[in-house]
Amino acid sequence: MKIHPECYPCLLRQAYSTLKLVTQDEALQERVLKEVMGKLAQYQGSDPPPKVSRLVYWTIARATGVEDPYRDKKKECNRVALELYPHLKEMVNRAPDPLFTAVKVAIVGNIIDFGVGRSFELESLEAIEKLELVINHYPIFREEYEEARTILYIGDNAGEVVFDRVLIEEFQGKEVYFAVRSGPIINDVTLEDAHEAGIDQVAYVLESGSWAPGTLLDEASSQFKELFMEADMIISKGQGNFETLDDAPRDLFFLLRAKCDVVAQLLGVEIGDTLLIKKGATPYR
Repeated sequence: MKIHPECYPCLLRQAYSTLKLVTQDEALQERVLKEVMGKLAQYQGSDPPPKVSRLVYWTIARATGVEDPYRDKKKECNRVALELYPHLKEMVNRAPDPLFTAVKVAIVGNIIDFGVGRSFELESLEAIEKLELVINHYPIFREEYEEARTILYIGDNAGEVVFDRVLIEEFQGKEVYFAVRSGPIINDVTLEDAHEAGIDQVAYVLESGSWAPGTLLDEASSQFKELFMEADMIISKGQGNFETLDDAPRDLFFLLRAKCDVVAQLLGVEIGDTLLIKKGATPYR
């Protein structure tokens, strides 16, 4: 997905939100925000929004000396999600189709996202059970899952990773690899976050090599690229991964919520809609 004009004011808003988190010095906030605006104004290209967003976060990190401004928030999200974990497991275990319910649990976890600047509240368990997917390619998902021996699961955010764990624990008899970011960026999941959530107990955790709020294949590690091309099934979580992998050179499944107008319009849905999409399925609906 190429960056859209609407992405630029969104990136500036993200910059200001992050600056307020790391410093109360208004003079510093203004200076760094102007530096970010200058770099965005000079940007020439058509990269995905997550790649361009690094101009924002790396500028803030250099100016403030804070490399992981969301670290405490990520830990809190993991803590809250882990408190919900037993209840989520119980709900999945009693469901008529545990795998489908676990898919919905994983998608609901995608609401935990500071980058989009919207407040979030975790739905009640009853709401998860009744959740309707606006785009629902679950029959294809189920069919490919049954045939798959190896699954590459590309993670998105801290906190959300606990919801991913609920889904991964339904992958009985599968060899599962869970990919995380190679460095802190917003609240995206890193090795530390994944281990806190217990993902290492249910999957092999590896860094993708991508240091962005998405998965940039041209920057990925050789290990990740090999897995990406050879895994029987790929599950990509979240909007950032969708923005960077929608033109990937193979089929995969996207589990996400539409969180901005640009992505919602691209997919023909509304902001907030929950989606299970098989890449390459035409039309999406």
